[in-house]
Amino acid sequence: MTTNEKQGSAGGKSTRKQRRAAERAARKKGGGPQTGPESSGRSGPPILVISVAAVAIGLVLVVALVLVSGGFGEEAAAISEPDAPAPADELRDGRTLVAPGASPSVQVEVFEDPKCPHCQTFTERTEPLLIAEHVKSGTASFTYNDYIVFQEDSVDAAVAMRAADELDGAFWDYHHVLYHNAPGERLFTREWLADIAEHIGLDRTEFEALLDDETLLDGVANDMARGADYGVTGTPAVVVNGQNLGNASWEDIDAAIENAANGE
Repeated sequence: MTTNEKQGSAGGKSTRKQRRAAERAARKKGGGPQTGPESSGRSGPPILVISVAAVAIGLVLVVALVLVSGGFGEEAAAISEPDAPAPADELRDGRTLVAPGASPSVQVEVFEDPKCPHCQTFTERTEPLLIAEHVKSGTASFTYNDYIVFQEDSVDAAVAMRAADELDGAFWDYHHVLYHNAPGERLFTREWLADIAEHIGLDRTEFEALLDDETLLDGVANDMARGADYGVTGTPAVVVNGQNLGNASWEDIDAAIENAANGE
């Protein structure tokens, strides 16, 4: 290698060193081409931070929409109408059903809790048979009683039925819709109970004002005491002329009414 070649080679190395130094200086100042991890580490907030922020903003928006729409469980608040009609107006005497002008010798009572699924079965299957076979004929009267075995919101529901009766003699209309919609894990919020009142045509404000009425609450307590006197421990409990049949089948209830009507 000649002296000129050595000088050229040295000059080339010097040029490359200078060029690399210039590139490093440019990167430090933010200029020049940037690729790979080194570029992403200096070009803004990390992707993870941006993602977390986006998720947080999304959650805030969801919560806001839920609050505006009335909360979770909107489907649970829906009220459906039973296929069968409520007991006829001419049979109603408060919370008792009796044929017009009749003085039946058989008194049938039922003790129920609106949250009890077996009570829904009784209301939608057995009660219509009892009314058709024995109440309309004048053989028996039929009276509804409160007997709370579930949570405190069952008390609110029991008072709600009494409030409906107090406002417009609408106990049986309210009872009919409540039991059709009630069973399951549903919580009886006062808002939902007031929705039912509006659904059957009652004034919502007047209805809500009665939910803490002491007289109506005392009525629920009195029913509970009467049920205890009959030996009621669960719901539904059917009592025929003072005989507690418990959660009896329609066949047993029908036979008990016939026997009582015949003096047996």
